[in-house]
Amino acid sequence: MAIKKEKNGTYTFYGTLPIALQTTGKKYYKKRGFKTKKEAKISEMEYLNNLSVNPNKEITINELIEEFNKDAKTKYKESTLMGYRHIERDIIIPSFNNKKIKDITTLEIQRWINDIFLKGFGTQKYAEETCKSMLLHLSGLFTYAVLHDWLIKNPCKGVVRPHDPNKLKKENSSKDNYWEDSTFQDFISKVEDGQRKELFEFAYYSGLRIGEICALQWKMVNFENCTITVDKSLSGSTADITPPKNENSYRTIAIPNRIMDVLHYKYHYFISRPDFNGDWFVFGAQKYISDSTFRRWFNQEVKKAGVKRITFHGLRHSHASYLLAETKLSEQLIAERLGHTVQTLRKTYAHIYSNRRLEFNDEIIKL
Repeated sequence: MAIKKEKNGTYTFYGTLPIALQTTGKKYYKKRGFKTKKEAKISEMEYLNNLSVNPNKEITINELIEEFNKDAKTKYKESTLMGYRHIERDIIIPSFNNKKIKDITTLEIQRWINDIFLKGFGTQKYAEETCKSMLLHLSGLFTYAVLHDWLIKNPCKGVVRPHDPNKLKKENSSKDNYWEDSTFQDFISKVEDGQRKELFEFAYYSGLRIGEICALQWKMVNFENCTITVDKSLSGSTADITPPKNENSYRTIAIPNRIMDVLHYKYHYFISRPDFNGDWFVFGAQKYISDSTFRRWFNQEVKKAGVKRITFHGLRHSHASYLLAETKLSEQLIAERLGHTVQTLRKTYAHIYSNRRLEFNDEIIKL
């Protein structure tokens, strides 16, 4: 799909036909003589809309979902697929049941997602982010259909994600979900259970995600270099050990000596067991301790200590905030330690950068 301005000032649209429509030998389409670029673009869209889909493959939305799932296991993690199956089974199929995909229009999809956002579906109400996920997955299904030449174009293109224009913009989730170091020290001094104290200190000083802590095995701990390697994570939805969240999450990070000393003491206790091996879990034994248990322990101790309430994930935010407050530390290295990109780091911890900016301005004023 492309628009070109000719020497005489008129516009031409042209492009390549889908493979399914090249059966007559014609591979390309072109039409000239439009006065404006907008006129050419509208005409091209009408032309593409009027093209037929593969006459031998006029499939329904149910059949499309079935075909998509044949290939999905080689592309998506099981936790992601569980979310997709819920959307397909409970939302998409009841909405468009057995309708041919070529007959589903952009306007129909827009009204469908707007209706779910405003009224819910069945007896269930859905948040803005959930509606966004529904629309994104439906679009992914149609993109799959386009790639296989069962559709000319994705009808979700042009659909606007619904939102509440009167809703205040949500604050960054990490803005208040962290402690200053003094608060953590106050908290940890009141934790009496040794196992819990060991876990919370490790989470605070490593900055690992809760799933990464659950999945950490002894073979990933290097006592000589005082490092740990992150290459697995526990999926909260499937309770399976899976690859980390993304490519940046594969990393090897340094751990403070005193935290490694605690792990070393614990390691020597385990290696006395005749059945011990490196696949045992650092926080657990032959089996990991679940993330829900970690959260329950943490919530209990926070309540008991009487400090500001944060989530277990807030320990990771506290670690990041502590590092970012040290202006001499490279944000690239901090991002790598957390398994982030610099862009994600800046977005997630914008409140810390705001404090840095104020400090920077104060220093400039003093010059």
